[in-house]
Amino acid sequence: MSKNKIYPFAVASVRSMENKLLSKQKLMQMAEAGGVEEAVRLLSDTVYGKKQIKDAHEFEDMIESHIEETYQAVADLIPSEALIDIFLYKNDYHNIKVLIKEEISKVNAKKLLVKGGTIPIEKLEKNFRERNYAEMPVIDGKAVEEAISLYAKTKNGRYIDTVLDKACFSAMATRAAEMNNEFVKKYVSMLADITNLKTALRIAKTNRSFQMFEDAFVEGGTIRLDIFAKAFQDESLVSVLKDTAYGSLCEQYMDKGFIVFEKACDDYLMEYIKTAKYKTLTPEPVIAYILAKETEAKCVRIILTCKMHNIDAEIIKERMREVYV
Repeated sequence: MSKNKIYPFAVASVRSMENKLLSKQKLMQMAEAGGVEEAVRLLSDTVYGKKQIKDAHEFEDMIESHIEETYQAVADLIPSEALIDIFLYKNDYHNIKVLIKEEISKVNAKKLLVKGGTIPIEKLEKNFRERNYAEMPVIDGKAVEEAISLYAKTKNGRYIDTVLDKACFSAMATRAAEMNNEFVKKYVSMLADITNLKTALRIAKTNRSFQMFEDAFVEGGTIRLDIFAKAFQDESLVSVLKDTAYGSLCEQYMDKGFIVFEKACDDYLMEYIKTAKYKTLTPEPVIAYILAKETEAKCVRIILTCKMHNIDAEIIKERMREVYV
């Protein structure tokens, strides 16, 4: 992508679409609802309400339908550019993991497949069954075969996730480099770092080995594997990680538990995404809108899932992520 390329119509359109993003006030209103049915009714009054559901517990259909519509709307603004593909790879890799696990378990898992990837679900299913990786170049065929092989040897499903997560981040990093967009490249690098930080905390808190972390470590970030190795050898991850670019994040939140740290990480990314607000003609606002929508959807899922389990409104509010608007 040329650095000089501008997108005045796309950016103007996205600015208009931003007006329909859910405000923090709206999300808090949903959090304070009397139950999941009331919360879903409140959601139905927004852009998510285009998808009608018969049962409040089917709220995932509303979310998935709206996010798919969002991806398509943004793609239509810049039809000649595969601008948003990099943010859809995670859906492709999620689906390939589902298909592998379905093949292994012989249990139908179609309800776990998600729309919104770069490869239509039907095409992905067909090509996976035929092991026709040439028809789905986003998917690393070697990684798929490695994941299947490791599972056959260990009967441990985590290898399916770790091997394909690595492949997904590799695909994202490659695509980011091709785009020649500093905003995207930095975001992908930050996402890799934060993914590794969260993984490190989860593994350390459960007293599991550094080897397990190394298996899950994704490339593309600024924190090298040897730095994490040193952190695992120390009494505290923070004592080593405080000297990285994420020092403040680690020092303030890492010792407060995984749920708190995970939220802080998401908010950290959102603060970076918000820098796109100051761009006018370049693609950053378009990219930021997609990421803002994904964060919004995560907030909606948190609220409605908590409501299903009768979790107190104040606890839900504490788990809310920072929103774009």
